[in-house]
Amino acid sequence: MKHILLSALVACTLIAGTTVVSAQQNLSPTQAEVVTIKPKLKLGDVKAVANFIGGVDIKGNEVDAFIEVKKTLTSAAEAAAKAGKKDDDVITVDLKLDVAQNLFLLMQRASLKGAEAEKFKEITTSIQEAAKEAQKK
Repeated sequence: MKHILLSALVACTLIAGTTVVSAQQNLSPTQAEVVTIKPKLKLGDVKAVANFIGGVDIKGNEVDAFIEVKKTLTSAAEAAAKAGKKDDDVITVDLKLDVAQNLFLLMQRASLKGAEAEKFKEITTSIQEAAKEAQKK
């Protein structure tokens, strides 16, 4: 009976591991260059996205990735606010590529109102443009 339970646990872990929105890359930072993108967003939009992704349903194996995205956005918003920036001011948010990918995936899974569509598009476009800029380097 122990062997069956252990086998089931291992199988579940392997299956779950293949569907994770990974917060870590396969290579450590010493083995691969960490790519950072720098989307330009209004401070108010950064705050809104941090709140917006809070409404996305996540799986247990996505918790670390979600927390890292949320922490990155919150830290950027707090730093800008301490620097005296207002919600309409454009700031540059430093996002590691894996964090940006996770943010983009979380945003794609979110449900939004039609009135939020234009703002959503502005934010995702800014992230995509920053990723294209980083690719050129």
